[in-house]
Amino acid sequence: MICGLAMNGDQSNPDKKRPSGLFWLVLLLLLGTFSVLCHQGFLPYEVFWANDSALGAMKNSSAQLPGMFTGYWSDFWWIGGAVPSTSPSLSSLLASVLSPEHYLKVYAPLTMVFMGCCAWFFFRQLRFAPWVCVVGGLGAGLNMHYFSNACWGLGTWEVSASMVFVALGILVSPDIRQLWIKGVLAGLSVGMVVMEGFDVGAILSIYVGIFLLFYFLLSTPDPAQGIGKAVGVGALVVICSILMAASTLYTLVGTQLTGTGGGGQSAQEKEAQYDFNTQWSIPKIESLRLFIPGLFGYRLVDFTTSTNKSGSYWGRIAEDPRVERLESSDPKVRLHAAEALGVQAEIRDVMAGDDVKTREQVVDQIKNSVQRRHTGSGEYAGLLVCLLALFGLANTLRKSDSPYSSQERWSVWFWGAAGLFSLMAAWGQHGFVYRLIYAMPFLNSIRSPMKFMHPLNIILMILSGYGLEVLHRRYLDLEIPAKGRSFGKALIEGFKKFSGFDIGWSIGMLVVFVGSIAALLIYSGSSANLVTYLEHNGFGSDVAPQIAAFSIKEVGLYLVYFTISAALIVSILTGAFAGKKAVFAWAALSAIMICDLSRADEPWVRYFNYKEKYSMNPLVDLLRKEPWEHRVVSRTSPMGGYDLGGSDPNFGAVCHWWLENDYPYNNIESLEIDQAPRMPLLEKGYIPNFAPRTQNDLTPVLRLWKLTNTRYIFADARLEPLLNQLAQPQNSFHTIMRMDMVIKTNVTQVEDAGDMTVQINTNGPWALIEFPGALPRCKLYSNWEAADDQSTLQKLVSPWFDVDKTVLVATNTPLAEKSTAGGADPGTVKISNYESKHVTLLAEAKTPAVLMLNDRTGDWWKVWVDGKPEQLLRCNFIMQGVFVPAGQHTIDFRYQPPLTYLYITVTALIIGVLLGGYVVVNHFYIEPRSSKP
Repeated sequence: MICGLAMNGDQSNPDKKRPSGLFWLVLLLLLGTFSVLCHQGFLPYEVFWANDSALGAMKNSSAQLPGMFTGYWSDFWWIGGAVPSTSPSLSSLLASVLSPEHYLKVYAPLTMVFMGCCAWFFFRQLRFAPWVCVVGGLGAGLNMHYFSNACWGLGTWEVSASMVFVALGILVSPDIRQLWIKGVLAGLSVGMVVMEGFDVGAILSIYVGIFLLFYFLLSTPDPAQGIGKAVGVGALVVICSILMAASTLYTLVGTQLTGTGGGGQSAQEKEAQYDFNTQWSIPKIESLRLFIPGLFGYRLVDFTTSTNKSGSYWGRIAEDPRVERLESSDPKVRLHAAEALGVQAEIRDVMAGDDVKTREQVVDQIKNSVQRRHTGSGEYAGLLVCLLALFGLANTLRKSDSPYSSQERWSVWFWGAAGLFSLMAAWGQHGFVYRLIYAMPFLNSIRSPMKFMHPLNIILMILSGYGLEVLHRRYLDLEIPAKGRSFGKALIEGFKKFSGFDIGWSIGMLVVFVGSIAALLIYSGSSANLVTYLEHNGFGSDVAPQIAAFSIKEVGLYLVYFTISAALIVSILTGAFAGKKAVFAWAALSAIMICDLSRADEPWVRYFNYKEKYSMNPLVDLLRKEPWEHRVVSRTSPMGGYDLGGSDPNFGAVCHWWLENDYPYNNIESLEIDQAPRMPLLEKGYIPNFAPRTQNDLTPVLRLWKLTNTRYIFADARLEPLLNQLAQPQNSFHTIMRMDMVIKTNVTQVEDAGDMTVQINTNGPWALIEFPGALPRCKLYSNWEAADDQSTLQKLVSPWFDVDKTVLVATNTPLAEKSTAGGADPGTVKISNYESKHVTLLAEAKTPAVLMLNDRTGDWWKVWVDGKPEQLLRCNFIMQGVFVPAGQHTIDFRYQPPLTYLYITVTALIIGVLLGGYVVVNHFYIEPRSSKP
């Protein structure tokens, strides 16, 4: 909108150029394309399936806006935990005015339309031709890499990338002459980059900062003056970006670094975390996905809803790095990997030996127990985008007839070098560049090297714009007689006049074309080997041939699009499209861009009917009643596998679906942790103490359930006798519901676990088991002990320590009062109001007591007793508590992070809107441009 309004100047002023209007063309083309791609969103109850922004989580009472602006405490997983508070970013402001259902319908496509428009804005500020901006905007707005991430639920990364284009456009804009305005607006834009992208935004902001330094040094004849401009504008950018992102930076540090083990900076800590932090790396061979979208498939097989699994991803992103080491030719490397995986001694002997056949069988068995692959995105930048980017780079080699000014040539080289660095950094553990990055202070806390594919795709979009501008300047924007020359004749004459660069480029395209045909023939001829490889790496004999055929077909499609794209570019080089025929070239380029990128985007589009997926079942219906009074679990470890359901794979799939969808949608609280890449230190010290001793000795697990108010266990019905045998006192568990797992009645084809449900059957294999012995959510204790953390953990695990009668209070939250005699009746307490950030309790204490709330403690939890602030106690190592005297009391626990940083961000946002409005009204007019540099 801002870009378009900037062009609508007062035409009565002769100094103002009439706007081209082509902004509206790129906007309409993107809206039209996504209306077709995402047409299911127009149907009622259909929303985007998003792994990282599930509807259930968005509907949870703890995740409602605007409440999350003042702090986000997630209480539907584990025993609660701090989550980064929502900052007033573009995405969150949109979510504030739309319901979660409508938000998920439109957010993914809207982020891409926004990115296309922001790329258009950047190209216009470079003074590129209107049609260049349109085609370049289409390449950005339909980019498969970013769209696949949006479909995964990470549309904020697209908004972050979009704001990079805005920041760059402001920096290079000749219309904004005041350097202080450039610095302030660019800085506020960079702040929004960080607010939307978090660690991805931090990576992208570094690129903007380096470009700023490069730009002012390059564009200022006097080096000293250039350094002064770069320092001055750079300082403004840094200050304003920090002010804009203040609330985000504060909440990220407070929840993702402080109090976690993710920020270790010693050499030993970094090395210990290297495999984990670099697991999501791009194998070098998979760089080909930039040019061939489905070479290694699209979605993971688990997230492919069609019965046709041929397009499933089969690459090695996120594979446990020890798998590759198991297949090393070095026996020492193999043995070390086997030891790291904790395999049995006899298996280690096999791994260190020379019996290749037996070793391969053992490796196949080990592979089934580790992560093989996991990715929610594709890396395709668009074949035409890549060709144009290479074309733009290649034109810097021209000398006497260069289409670039000296400054433009250096800019192209800058982006080319940045792109090569980004690709090599994205290789992560498969290359050496990320080792250098990882050694830098604090950068080791940015997980997943493949995040460098984000700047790489932006760079390819920018370079493609330069390539399009060369086509415009040298081959399309020419004065050609209106009559007397047919297109065919012009094409032939153009080929005859080919020389120098044009010949070299055409020969290069021909060589690539021939090489691609040869590669396709070799690849298709090796299909049997590919099938064997797939079967060796986790795919069944039924689907492996389908995947191989699909991959070969994708190479064939690449060849088709390469032929069309390369032929069009070479045809443009002949001059046959010059003059008035140029519009046909631009139309053809636009059509290829839309068709190519749309067919790559289509496999990522996945809608689902939330009314059907979230339909009620007996188990959920029971658990959603007063959900704050109990937790539910289906695995022995909060982050382990679903081992309480036996060997049936449907059990784990359904339980995990409920954890991410039905449970939060109905405010049901589960003890399980869905994901925690940066585990807080409290959990690191607490959870390992309750691991099962053996497969059948779950005594520590039962203790964890008791301590955490886990009253319900969904498991194999045969588990109840074992639990009752281990329980103290015995027979503490009883089954309250037996069930069958069935397909939902309205489902004809099972797409995912959301199409499965349970129905009551007194002889069913699954059971909801109740554990009445679990501690209540809140409890009064007349007897308490002060203890350090080590002693507390030892006592909590010990079966001889009675957690029903005594609570342990951490020594860093001391109590002045002494415990009364053990056994005294402490009284009663109940929850009168429960919200994720505010819990109100009514207590009737018969004696001075410690009130323990079985929710996790945190830095910004505070407590009031009868309206008076009191000391928050840390009870039983990880829970909240407070001392209450005898009598009737009202106790309020509130989660209240400081709002100072939020106010700073809001102020910066208002300043940005006002200053941006001033610039739109007074600065952004499209100047006449020359076809020559």
